[in-house]
Amino acid sequence: MTLGEKLRIARMRKKLTQMEVADKLNISNISLSAYERDKRDPDTETLKKMSELYDVSTDYLLGLTDYENKEAYAKKSKLESIFSEVVMEVQNDNDPTIYLDEANLDEETIRLIKKALKNGMKFVDEMKRDGK
Repeated sequence: MTLGEKLRIARMRKKLTQMEVADKLNISNISLSAYERDKRDPDTETLKKMSELYDVSTDYLLGLTDYENKEAYAKKSKLESIFSEVVMEVQNDNDPTIYLDEANLDEETIRLIKKALKNGMKFVDEMKRDGK
């Protein structure tokens, strides 16, 4: 995703119009439009102000990280840690009903594991909403 695309999406997530953002950043609407269409790059100070306004890091906007901000990084990092922990537990339990041979993971098995994880996460969300 380009800088312009990230700027446009970040603005839309904040439910702001180009005119509102241009006014808050003290720049012209034409300049903002050019940034969002990748016709021009914002200067350092404008990029910093956009980052603050949109609550995303400049590293994210510049494509140096996939994490929008520190909270997103912490959340994903924690999930990755939990998933790694579960895999280690499965490998160490020697449960004959669970087969996990990492060396021979084919695309279908990977697809099914991803689907099971997504369904499990949805199930947890539903249980939390239901107060169980």
